[in-house]
Amino acid sequence: MQDTDSNLLIDLIAQGESVGILWQCLVVVLITLLAFALDKLILKRLAARPNLKSSALSDVKSIIFPVISLFGVWLARIVFKHFNVPVLLLKLVIPLFLSLFLIRLLVYVLRKVFPQSAALKNWELSISILAWLAVALHVTGLLNAVLDAMDGLSFKLGSQHISLLMILQGLLSSAATILIALWLGRFLEARIMRMEEMDASSRVLLIKTLRGSLLVISVLIALSLVGIDIRVLSVFGGALGVGLGFGLQRIASNYISGFIILLDKSIRLGDVIALDNHYGTVSRLTGRYMVLRGQDGAESLIPNETAITSTLVNHSFSDRNFLIKVNFQIAYSSSLELAMQIMKAAAEGNNRVISAPAPSVNLLEFGDNGIALELSAWINDPEIAQASLRSDLNLAIWREFQRAGIEIPYPQREVRIIK
Repeated sequence: MQDTDSNLLIDLIAQGESVGILWQCLVVVLITLLAFALDKLILKRLAARPNLKSSALSDVKSIIFPVISLFGVWLARIVFKHFNVPVLLLKLVIPLFLSLFLIRLLVYVLRKVFPQSAALKNWELSISILAWLAVALHVTGLLNAVLDAMDGLSFKLGSQHISLLMILQGLLSSAATILIALWLGRFLEARIMRMEEMDASSRVLLIKTLRGSLLVISVLIALSLVGIDIRVLSVFGGALGVGLGFGLQRIASNYISGFIILLDKSIRLGDVIALDNHYGTVSRLTGRYMVLRGQDGAESLIPNETAITSTLVNHSFSDRNFLIKVNFQIAYSSSLELAMQIMKAAAEGNNRVISAPAPSVNLLEFGDNGIALELSAWINDPEIAQASLRSDLNLAIWREFQRAGIEIPYPQREVRIIK
């Protein structure tokens, strides 16, 4: 049913010659200029604060102007009504400023939920057009007629009456509640990840639990807003149980394994592990998989179930010390004690080798071609490539061997001919 009081534009045109309209135009212009000046002043004051982040400043910047304008027009409307001055233009301007505020607020939430989405810029324009179209329909008095027409396009699904308007309301309410839940989840994630006193795995587990709970609550709220009885979800729950029993066991197993990993803290962010022929640093833990970044920069996505059911080598589970071994052979004619001293000194002079446990050199065997020596050195940064460390140690030992006249043998064979 169309409300005759909602056709603000037609009423405004009918009273276009009224003196009150001129006063309202003047007030709207003054409020807009004042809001613009206050917007600049507030932003200047906020920018002068050294402890305020630039991201927070950009967030506030988008909503200051519409909030001040909306408050000013609303206050002017109260004053005009008190003196019995027509307020049709002010009633027309209020939804315009309100829609501007809501559009900017929605774009702010979307940017927080999808911070690096390239497609978001295209959606911002579409959202703005739809919002302004709704305002235009409201101003011209056609909004109720459009809503009634959409409600008339309906059908029955069992005992449930479903219309186009109901479907649209369901989509909008679901999108709104899910976006709010995602934004709130990111907000809580940023706060929780700054809690240094809490273990990294505990923080990840808490974030995932909060996100899942917020999404479930948002869907339930959206269904309630549309008018759908949430008790019908028991049927969906039964179907989901059947699906898990037949085809989703591996997916469910990966998610359950992910929570087990986070609870028992067997794998944490930053750990250096070897799993399923992969070696690297755990850079990310998700509900379904973990991201293992190798020393060559390649990232392997390993299902959580694999970490539970397979043998896993965690090089940083109790401590981050990692043993590096470098092998050398020297000729029998060279000084054995001097060679061992040179090898140990080369390790002690490297900044990546730690002093406790101290480097050591062991005599492995007396081989066919020379004496086999082994340098053992400990490091505490196993996530950094070890090839460069081995190269540095080999080069330093080689240089000192050259200065000391220590020979590195090559294969030799003695052939005797008996006549």
